[in-house]
Amino acid sequence: MADTSQRESDDDFFCLRYQVWYPSVDCAFRTFHRTCAGCNDCEQGRFNLKRHHATLLRVRARGLTLTR
Repeated sequence: MADTSQRESDDDFFCLRYQVWYPSVDCAFRTFHRTCAGCNDCEQGRFNLKRHHATLLRVRARGLTLTR
């Protein structure tokens, strides 16, 4: 069972591989930019990338960062 005690208000995604809560858009960012070798070829990452693709394109165009 997942430990929800470390979940913050904007955490809407539980990573099965690393067993942590965080915003799904951060997962999409890691998948899109391939910033974490352990996240490469992850089905959850691909799902979050599809879900947040438009957001990532807007963020990239504005030069903002999503990670905490």
